[in-house]
Order: sequence, then structure tokens, then C-alpha cells
Amino acid sequence: MTSPSDTKAIEAELLRLEDERTRATIDGNNAVLERLMSDDIVYTHSNGRVDTKASFIAAIVRGTTKYRRVQRRDVAVSVRDGFAFLTGGVEIDVEAGGQLRHLNLRFSNVWERAAQGWRQILWQTTPIPPQ
Repeated sequence: MTSPSDTKAIEAELLRLEDERTRATIDGNNAVLERLMSDDIVYTHSNGRVDTKASFIAAIVRGTTKYRRVQRRDVAVSVRDGFAFLTGGVEIDVEAGGQLRHLNLRFSNVWERAAQGWRQILWQTTPIPPQ
């Protein structure tokens, strides 16, 4: 059983890792993305397109997808049996196909504790309709 102080430490670690992953996505740092993303991640974009780890990183390294800004908000973290579930809102400015888009989304993000540390295994976003 995990104590409340252990849970808080794990939550803080996951938020730090998520910040590191986000920074690597913006900077195109494939070494960090390779380390933090599981080999079998399912990365589902808000338009329904699904990337593998290889295809996601390749698009960033090639520059066909350029993340300009990622701002998470209202993030909730839940840790259970070696898995962590992060949910919240996110605004993303991304350039894809030569077009800059501003996205306002809800996200689900799952991390798994592996032998080599926490690895992201799922990302999924859903558009928030304009009000």
C-alpha cells in the first residue's frame, strides 16, 4: 500500500516527467522522447489520427509537426498498481502541414512504471467545442 506522502512524491515525479516530455516535444529532443515514451505507446491526436512512438518522434524530428506551445491546466493525477492516470485540459499551438493551429483540448495520459522508470503508454485528446 502506498502512503499519502509516497503518493504525493509519485505525483510530483509524474508532473516533472510530463513537463520534461512536453519540453522535448517542443524542442524536438528525440533522445528524451525515446526515453519517456513506451515502445508500444498509442498516441491519439484530437483529429483521430494515431501515432506510434516511431511515427510521432519522426514527425517531430523531420519538422512536419512542430509544437510551438503546450499549456496544461487543471491536471489531476491518480496512481494505481503501477499505472498513473493524468487528465486535464491543454491548449496546444502546433504547426502541421504548413498550417498553424490553436487547439483547446481535454486529455487523458497514462504512464506505466517499468523496470527503467515511468513510461508514457497512452495519450488521447478530445476537442473542447467553442462556447
